[in-house]
Amino acid sequence: MTGERSSAQPQPPTCLVGRDVLLGDVVSPAPEVTVRVASAADVPALMELEARYYVGNLDPADLADGFLSVLHPAQWFLDTVADGGLHVAEIGGGVVGFIAVTPPPSLVDPRLGPITRVVVELAQVLEFRGTPIARRRWALRGPVLIDRAARGRGVYTAFNELTRAAYRGRYDVGVLFVAADNPRSLHTTTTKLRAEALAEFEVDGRRYHFLAYSFDSRDDESAPT
Repeated sequence: MTGERSSAQPQPPTCLVGRDVLLGDVVSPAPEVTVRVASAADVPALMELEARYYVGNLDPADLADGFLSVLHPAQWFLDTVADGGLHVAEIGGGVVGFIAVTPPPSLVDPRLGPITRVVVELAQVLEFRGTPIARRRWALRGPVLIDRAARGRGVYTAFNELTRAAYRGRYDVGVLFVAADNPRSLHTTTTKLRAEALAEFEVDGRRYHFLAYSFDSRDDESAPT
């Protein structure tokens, strides 16, 4: 993630705790789950969690439950934390998931990975719901990861609703990618987030879907089904 950061940017909501706690129009997860803005102290745990679900580290039998296609260095996590673009989910004080929302990286950044590079290039030429993405305020969404032990407790929905509430004053459109051989993640992204697949691309022999969604969920009411 590159580019200057403005101190005037809106700050994201800081915390969701318990089923009965509401933050604007955000619905909280299960009572034992806390969702909050990440800090630099979380980075080691986040990197460990990401590495555990990286496609290259999983047994082939585990891929059907979803996987991550990219590993990020510590500096990426620290930069994302500094920008307020990272939220974590906790149970009992332990990190069980995270979601990142980041501004578009520069195509001249030598640290840009091949998959992210293609995603950024496609965002320059594709339209979402009749408008070029490049003409909108857009962000990269992801990675999004929830530990298997914490799934089914409303964390994914809380991530979606919290980040939409946190960033819709800053971004209009979010873009992301999902590996074509990761149907669980693709189904979750299209049905729960209401993201729309706009293109497919290939990197190093693996195919991916390019998807986009609106930060204002009210736009989904008029979206094609």
